[in-house]
Amino acid sequence: MSRRSAGSKRSCQRGISLIETLIAMALGLLVLAGVIQLMSQLVDGNTATIRTVRLAQDTRTVIDIIVQDLRRAGSFPEAAPDLGDLSRYIQDQPAPPLIDGEALQTGKAGSSIAYAYREADGKLTQAKFTHDAKAGTVQMHTGTASAPETITDSSFMTVIDLIFVPTIQTHKAGSREIEIVTIEVRIGARLKSDPAVERQLVDRVVLRNGILR
Repeated sequence: MSRRSAGSKRSCQRGISLIETLIAMALGLLVLAGVIQLMSQLVDGNTATIRTVRLAQDTRTVIDIIVQDLRRAGSFPEAAPDLGDLSRYIQDQPAPPLIDGEALQTGKAGSSIAYAYREADGKLTQAKFTHDAKAGTVQMHTGTASAPETITDSSFMTVIDLIFVPTIQTHKAGSREIEIVTIEVRIGARLKSDPAVERQLVDRVVLRNGILR
């Protein structure tokens, strides 16, 4: 009798079956797949956020470059020798900017602006910003350089528009008139990898020296 009891006890003691093992493995794989999917979504979300932030920063950098350099349009850093020479002195200064080749007085907006200014040493600097719609870039022409410099990263972003809008306010200055020029700069860009993500910025710059008439 004692032998039979011992045998029956041993028969009741068994390990995990193959089916139970497979079920446990399947559940574990499901949990692991869920964790991997969640991590992938987090990584994708962070990547998209980083790209959006960089797009905003790059767009701001471009418009800052344009505004800071354009502010000097028509300027002369040193003072006139005396009031008697003021008229001749001003006439000898760089010509007012042109938007798409037209004078600012037309009030027409455009996608390119050409201007000039004098450096402290009296050297004349000519410059131009243009929007290359085909390449989706902003280009800067300076001095006598034969080739323009692209100031945007075409592999990362596409510049969809660059617009210069002039505004002129006329003020009396004795028998003459002085025109204070404000240029509104508008830029729009989108991500190369995700065209649905866009950034629009607007800034304004008052030219350092008005146009004397």
